[in-house]
Amino acid sequence: MKDRWITLLLAVGAFVAFYRYFIGSVGVEPEEFSRPLSTETRANGYLALRRWLETEGIAVSDLRHRYDWLARAPALPGTGNLLVTTVPHRRMARPSEVFALQEWVGQGNTLLVLAGLFDTPEWGIPDTDTPGTIRRLSNIGVDFHEPEAEEGEEAESEPEPDVDPQEGFVNRRLEEPKRHALRPIGAHALTAGVREVRAQSEYPAGVFDPWSPGSEATLAVMQDVESGLGALWVSWIDGGTVIVSGYGSIFTNKLLAEADNATLAANLVAAHVRDGGHVIFDDMHQGAASFYDAEAFFGDPRLHASFWWIVALWLVWVLGSTRLPPPAARPAPVREGAFIDATGHLFARIAGRRRAAERMFASFFGDLARARARGEPPGQAHPWGWIRAGGAVPAAEVDRLEALHRRVAAGRRVDLVDLHNRLQQIRKQLA
Repeated sequence: MKDRWITLLLAVGAFVAFYRYFIGSVGVEPEEFSRPLSTETRANGYLALRRWLETEGIAVSDLRHRYDWLARAPALPGTGNLLVTTVPHRRMARPSEVFALQEWVGQGNTLLVLAGLFDTPEWGIPDTDTPGTIRRLSNIGVDFHEPEAEEGEEAESEPEPDVDPQEGFVNRRLEEPKRHALRPIGAHALTAGVREVRAQSEYPAGVFDPWSPGSEATLAVMQDVESGLGALWVSWIDGGTVIVSGYGSIFTNKLLAEADNATLAANLVAAHVRDGGHVIFDDMHQGAASFYDAEAFFGDPRLHASFWWIVALWLVWVLGSTRLPPPAARPAPVREGAFIDATGHLFARIAGRRRAAERMFASFFGDLARARARGEPPGQAHPWGWIRAGGAVPAAEVDRLEALHRRVAAGRRVDLVDLHNRLQQIRKQLA
């Protein structure tokens, strides 16, 4: 039983080490909330908007590559497309692909940036650089600053528990989501028929004061009702259009049907998607990529479940049908007697009785030939006669040995022990 416990402990230790260094350290915790993806059916997804557009006969695509793929996509027309991206991104855009995106927009396409700037949806935590991301993606001529408190007034601040001092972002979820509203500023094609657009924050949201230098061609077409600040802007890059919303939740599944959100979406598509153009949802920068993503692979709970099933089945096999081998005894030292015994058994297994008898007689006759060559007794032509002539061996013994030789020559069995003893006895008598 002890060896089974040792096997169990070693197996568990090996797998824990493997999981810790090769899987557990790379994986990420699965998110409890939904993200703004075109295939997401939950609250923060865009599936409702996508299905509505498809029902109206508008071509819809999802971007699962980086932005430089747009210029070479085989099924995508060169102009008249609308790309919808939501900020903050889960996967940051590279500088090279941002440059490719601006070139693609300048060729006659439209970029819609839905930014969690004035609202803070649950998928937007943590958010460290939404204003900077807006500026890089859209090249829009608007900077965002926190409004300065008037003289004599102290700027309001959130209670200390709401802010993580190490990360620097608000991290406490509101007990009830905060509702926001946008209203048009004057008349514009995008706001035709739009009286109010609603947004929602699950976390405390900041207030930013947009500022546009006079040299930048940027138009604010909607404003935040509570602060009166601009919240939806239009700008241009060469032959293309950039539209930035300071609210990232206005077209999600949970809000599309509220107020005039759907009307604003319809106006955007009608104004900027030409015949044959596509509405493209940027799913790649929210984590849904078609290329290999190591973080997504190791963070997939199905991988972890499969791994632990394999571990469990392996442990059952190890503990149920295998045992550690017993310690091997040290081999005994080799002695001369053991060597002779092993050699004898080897030849006994290989040589037959007849062959052994023949070899014994051959060895005996060889000894007789060497003795005759030395001229010890008087020589004769036949060995039996030579032995009898010597007189050292009784005649009966010579006759018996000769009879045994004839039996061996005829292929009949003889007693090898008896034959060996007789030959040895005659050798001694002739010596």
